[in-house]
Amino acid sequence: MTVKRLDEIVPAGGTPAGVVVRLLKRVEDVELKILDVEPGESSPFHTHPHGHEGVVVAGSGALRLADRSDLLSPGDVFSIEPNEPHAIDCHGRSRLRLRLICLDCFVD
Repeated sequence: MTVKRLDEIVPAGGTPAGVVVRLLKRVEDVELKILDVEPGESSPFHTHPHGHEGVVVAGSGALRLADRSDLLSPGDVFSIEPNEPHAIDCHGRSRLRLRLICLDCFVD
């Protein structure tokens, strides 16, 4: 068993400004990661061939889809289907970022 602090996990490269992704674990075709979105920032609107699940643990924001935007707050759980266009926006007006636990499933 290994215990470490989240801020000791090196963020993944290639993310847009204002978005930090930390990979916690990858096992075969599944990744568990933490996504932090700074106030006023968002992930790019994008699609990918895999689905993923998310749990909001801190902050407020929205899951932006092609036809709607769903508000997010701590305790909310969401599911994104494969190839579904989406982005994550942080609506926080203070220093509180939007923090999500995400599970990406790369299985067809």
